[in-house]
Amino acid sequence: MAHYTLKDIWQLTKNTVGQFMENNSFRLAAALAYNTIFSLPPLLLIIIAAAGAIWGEEAVSGQLESQLGSMVGADAAASIQNMIKNINQSGKGGIASTIGIGTLIFAATTFFITLQDSLNSIWNVRAKPTNNIVKILKDRFLSFGLILSIALLMLVSLLISAILTLFTDYLQQTFPTIAIIFIHILNIIVSLAFITFLFALIYKYLPDAIIRWKDVWVGSFLTSLLFVIGKFLISWYIGRGDVASPYGAAGSVIIILVWIYYSSLIIFFGSEFTQQYANTFGEKIRPKPHAVEIEIREVQHEDSDDSKAGRPKSEGRFRKE
Repeated sequence: MAHYTLKDIWQLTKNTVGQFMENNSFRLAAALAYNTIFSLPPLLLIIIAAAGAIWGEEAVSGQLESQLGSMVGADAAASIQNMIKNINQSGKGGIASTIGIGTLIFAATTFFITLQDSLNSIWNVRAKPTNNIVKILKDRFLSFGLILSIALLMLVSLLISAILTLFTDYLQQTFPTIAIIFIHILNIIVSLAFITFLFALIYKYLPDAIIRWKDVWVGSFLTSLLFVIGKFLISWYIGRGDVASPYGAAGSVIIILVWIYYSSLIIFFGSEFTQQYANTFGEKIRPKPHAVEIEIREVQHEDSDDSKAGRPKSEGRFRKE
């Protein structure tokens, strides 16, 4: 088992924060939040349809509404539910229905395509310009597979929730005081496990990079831990900060954008940590066969007067080429 000193942890944290700022993570998070607004309703609709085919759409929809309500508030969650209902009721028969399904899948997978581009930028890789059409189709297929994976996780979550409900009733009758504390701890553990697994799938398969499972699990666990903590902090801020009031009728959309934006920052920070951890303590992240590594060169800003006077060059910054 590996042992890390405080110096190792400090250096890892320092490198992660430095590269997180250097990679324009705030801009990437804003772009992801913008695209997610359009992808979120069809994405959730597909998840509800896939998981609902086994468990029942009402149960899955209720679970999603409960989760969304705890994160973005009741009003914003109701707005998302209305978006889903409007898309679901706009379907027509025949060719129009087929085109509608195709458009739905395209819109839903756009979120993962945008996330893939962001992770590629953070991990310093990019796809080769050849075989673009094949690459696009593969990425869309992979993104759809991740959506189905989320639906599967939703099914497992519902199953565990049902088991916990029965177990909770028994505990409350037998140990009423201990039951509440135990249930809260168990819910946090289960939530961490599911989110860690989801981030592991994203980090392992979505970017055009090769990374070991050992390194993925470490980075995914830290990301999920930050995500769970951030979820409560963001929900608290949205609930008490009165973010939406200046925007009137558009307030619900603004709340959703704010939540996605800050959640994206957490994901990007976790991905940067995963890269730094893999490169320092694990195996360096490499591009897949259809991708190349982006070179990072130091750009020196030399002042002409300093150069003539024989003084050293001013400090430079890094850029990707």
